[in-house]
Amino acid sequence: MTQSASEITVTPARDYGNEVGQCWPVVVAPAPGELLSSWLHRLAMANGIPPQYFGRVLGVTGADWSAKLDRDLPGRILRLLVDRTRLPAEDIDGLALHRDPLGRLRLRQITGSGDARTSTARVNRLQYCPACLKEDRAPFFRRGWSLATRVSCFRHGCRLRDRCPACGGGIAPARQNRLLPHHFCVWCDADLRKPTLPAEYDVQRLERLIDDLLRLHVAGHGRHGKASLTAMLGAACFTFNGEPTSIARLPQWVRYALFRQFADGMTLLQKHSKHPAIDLWMRIALAAPKHSDPVASLSAEITSQITPREKTRSRLPELADLQLVINRLHSNRRTSLATAMPANE
Repeated sequence: MTQSASEITVTPARDYGNEVGQCWPVVVAPAPGELLSSWLHRLAMANGIPPQYFGRVLGVTGADWSAKLDRDLPGRILRLLVDRTRLPAEDIDGLALHRDPLGRLRLRQITGSGDARTSTARVNRLQYCPACLKEDRAPFFRRGWSLATRVSCFRHGCRLRDRCPACGGGIAPARQNRLLPHHFCVWCDADLRKPTLPAEYDVQRLERLIDDLLRLHVAGHGRHGKASLTAMLGAACFTFNGEPTSIARLPQWVRYALFRQFADGMTLLQKHSKHPAIDLWMRIALAAPKHSDPVASLSAEITSQITPREKTRSRLPELADLQLVINRLHSNRRTSLATAMPANE
């Protein structure tokens, strides 16, 4: 069957570039508390680019390109991300760790090789909670996990992990060369969500005290004449492999053991008792048993005022109470009837 040319209507398709402008085809919204590198990896995969190659799109070189952007986000890259995603600049900038008052306590991103069998690939990179990654609809890494003073998950009470449970390789999602979610190891493809052991109560108590102190420090950050709590905690040196090392360079298992030793009153501190940073750590450890979480205390106070009222409202009626009410209503009804009837003359 043929058709004449006059009967065929041709409609020019709209140009894709004119439709979407400079935006990337898929835009991923950052999750609450997400780290910039984690969001960039998810953004890359959503647009069909493995994270290992997304650095070239942004003009950043190196195997650990996203870790560099976490700590130093240039203005040109921020503007590029805003243009391509149409997300507010402050939302993207807020995911990074630059201009961070807690920067001294952020885990150091040590450059390693691309071979999981070498020691350099097994150094500390990122730590995470397996239970959180398992709950996430789209697994992502939190900013809070980048703090060296965090060794457990406040939500699940389990220990954090900074290496693959199967091969022992470091957590380096920027080196993923396939379109796989964050919960797969880049070295051996194992599932990173294998559960960890519960954190001990004394360790969590010390950890929460430090977290509360850091929150207070951030709230008053920039006040003149105040010593930096972050600098003090980060200046202390601990013994690791026979060398003095700051807490930001220690692997997770060493930091957890250190917290447990603090809780037990024993430490492997360097013999520099004159250093005020060591005295600060010791004072915090001694204060931990008496510490109560301000948020938990406030919640308990509010709950104690609300709970009795809620219990009174929701309490089921007793049978004896119902019987008394029925008798009272019956008595009132007879009284009302007697009053309403006219007297016999």
